[in-house]
Amino acid sequence: MIIELIIVLFFGFCCSYPIFLLMTPQKKIKVNFFHFNLGLSIIVGSFALLINLFSSFYYSNKFDLMNDLNLGYIIIILFFSILTWYYWEKKYPIQIIVLISILGLLFSINNFYFDKEIISYFDFINFISSVLGTFTLSSVVFCMILGHWYLNIPHLPVNLIKNAVKFLNLLLFSRLFFNIIIIYFTKIDSNIYGQISFIDYLLSFEGIILWLGILFGIVGAIIINILTIQTIKLQAIQSATGLLYVNLVMILIGEMVFKYFMVYKNILL
Repeated sequence: MIIELIIVLFFGFCCSYPIFLLMTPQKKIKVNFFHFNLGLSIIVGSFALLINLFSSFYYSNKFDLMNDLNLGYIIIILFFSILTWYYWEKKYPIQIIVLISILGLLFSINNFYFDKEIISYFDFINFISSVLGTFTLSSVVFCMILGHWYLNIPHLPVNLIKNAVKFLNLLLFSRLFFNIIIIYFTKIDSNIYGQISFIDYLLSFEGIILWLGILFGIVGAIIINILTIQTIKLQAIQSATGLLYVNLVMILIGEMVFKYFMVYKNILL
């Protein structure tokens, strides 16, 4: 059960994370920042690929590298690896990296969301909210790593991390907005109670665990992020990075809850 959840989280992170490199101009930051971040995406994606391979072997007793999911991610990870190797001492082609990242993200959406029927406006909102969650997890990791980079590069402009954290806040508020719409207007097909309103589902025994995702992954994360922005204004970058560590844990808990309901309950939030 946990394997499918990890695969969804890891593949989503691998494909969405490099997009955030757009927020760091290469003339203001050393090239090893891009080494580290692309390497992180490659490692996480490779772990997801290995987990998926061994999971497939467990159920079918064979390693299937050529199925659509595995082959697609092998190509994406290979492209990132070639770029990292070739541009090790050169200026990174951010536009190409972002293009590959977007293609990988579309590939993830096709594999993990394609079986979720989008038949109404609210189904589309559910879909957008879930994808925003993937970006939120990638964004908080990026902010945390960027905060550490201020130890490596003296006099790095504070506006880099300030803008990154503000963008994270925008993602969190956007997801909260969409979630409020979803909870207020949509209904849930519950295995226990039949079709009920989302609010009643949240108050039921079956749906109460979703509160962990909402309170930790969105509401609590917004509060911590506002504190982080205020700390950055005081020029206390390392203290702000510590708060981002806390936010990472909270958002990760939230994403695990939300993706669990997506994978096993067919509920997007």
